[in-house]
Amino acid sequence: MMRSALARALRRLPLHARTTLVAVQIAAGWISATPANAAATPPIPNDAPTRIVERYLTALRAANYAAAFALLDDAEQAYYRNANNFASVFVADAYRVIAFRLLDARGDQTLGRVYFARETARFRDHAHDADLSVTATVPVGVVPEHGGWRVKDPGHPWRAWATSAAASGNDVRVTVEKLSFFPRRIEAVVAIENSGSNFVTVLAYGKSRLRDDAGRTYPTIVTRDWSLTDKVLFEGLHLAPHARYTGLLTFACEPLGRPGRLFSFTLAPLLIDGCDAPFAIDVPDIAPVPATRSR
Repeated sequence: MMRSALARALRRLPLHARTTLVAVQIAAGWISATPANAAATPPIPNDAPTRIVERYLTALRAANYAAAFALLDDAEQAYYRNANNFASVFVADAYRVIAFRLLDARGDQTLGRVYFARETARFRDHAHDADLSVTATVPVGVVPEHGGWRVKDPGHPWRAWATSAAASGNDVRVTVEKLSFFPRRIEAVVAIENSGSNFVTVLAYGKSRLRDDAGRTYPTIVTRDWSLTDKVLFEGLHLAPHARYTGLLTFACEPLGRPGRLFSFTLAPLLIDGCDAPFAIDVPDIAPVPATRSR
């Protein structure tokens, strides 16, 4: 979604969804990320920076992520590391730009510009297992580099996976639907389904952990910043019989030089109403599902 999220309410959808109206942090924050009043908006400049932005958005619309990656500036390319990681951010949500139109441009040809594009896209809503569409105004920046112009499109994870790894215990099924990798955190979209006849209490911030095949363990980030900590799970989820909840768990990590290729997840503790013994559910073999780039 990333553009990193439409709002907290959409954080379980495309977590990086390219539908947030946020500031593009170019240079030292030299420009406001608020489009000008439509009546006073001057024409979009017909020049090299504009053409770069149009090429970038056109490449995304065509799902030509290698071409879009090549238009990013050096810092953005270093962040993603390679074109495959960049593509994964869109593929994980089946996020596909359908149409776009440039509305406004702010800045100049010295420091750069931020453009505002009206963008329509389709994406996968992991929380509700549905394909949705959205139309929103998104910012895209351009900066001068190497004697030309390059794109800045921040706010995304540097890599993302859609996955379907699941495990069950005591009539509770846990499915890890997506992993998103940021420099100091990993976000997991986790669905919890109670198929039993009793309420189940889930205290996900007790002993839940994420692990990788390199032997690293990642603890949950516990804070009252609800953009990082799922408030429902933090306060304790009381899941009714035959109910489902999809939440976002965020795990702390150091910048990963060579991240694991296979993960496992432990959700704990859980407690069935009327039972004294808490239990845990371990989800092994969390790996990417085969990608589809459009729906």
